[in-house]
Amino acid sequence: MRNKKLYESVGRYLDKYYIDKPDDIKMNKEMKTIFDKITEFRKKRAVSKDAIESTPDFEIDEQAAESFDVSSMQKTKHTEGMSSTIATNRNIESLMGQMDETFSQRLLRLTDERGMTDSEAYNKAYVDRRHFSKIRKDINYAPNKKTVLAFTIALELSIDEAKGLLNSAGFAFSRSSKTDIIVAYFLQNKIYDMFEINEILDAYGQPIFE
Repeated sequence: MRNKKLYESVGRYLDKYYIDKPDDIKMNKEMKTIFDKITEFRKKRAVSKDAIESTPDFEIDEQAAESFDVSSMQKTKHTEGMSSTIATNRNIESLMGQMDETFSQRLLRLTDERGMTDSEAYNKAYVDRRHFSKIRKDINYAPNKKTVLAFTIALELSIDEAKGLLNSAGFAFSRSSKTDIIVAYFLQNKIYDMFEINEILDAYGQPIFE
């Protein structure tokens, strides 16, 4: 370990925030179902928009609107307690805020805002060119969480920007994940050295970015 002081600092951060069980910040099955509904609605809306632009006479697709049941967004599991209900509602509001910007759109926007080229972004994230090409070409591309976390580091995002990028892909920082907490520590402290982050991840027995 090159930096024992950093290792110990991360350890204190883990002691403060890590909980060894699933928590209400992590997306559960209900939240995933909601996110899938949002994604499906966006796809149908995009198809409807293309049809409107290309066809002079058209009929509104009523099913596209009906398939997205707004009332389902209010459902929560009362048996999990008030804190879980509040957290679920907040996550629902956050997901709703992502309806007009997919993960692909948000990632590309953040990359452009930082004046980075595609190759600079995916190389810093340890993502290969073909993978990034899929993200760019598919507006509704669904990444895994590790890929999203890698880009939060590569783009040197603030913790709030990182939360937004995670939410756009249907994820959130989880206190039951040491990897999430370690990445959050580095983002909060504005340390974006992937080699150093990998060293700490490995030291705490977590998978590294590669």
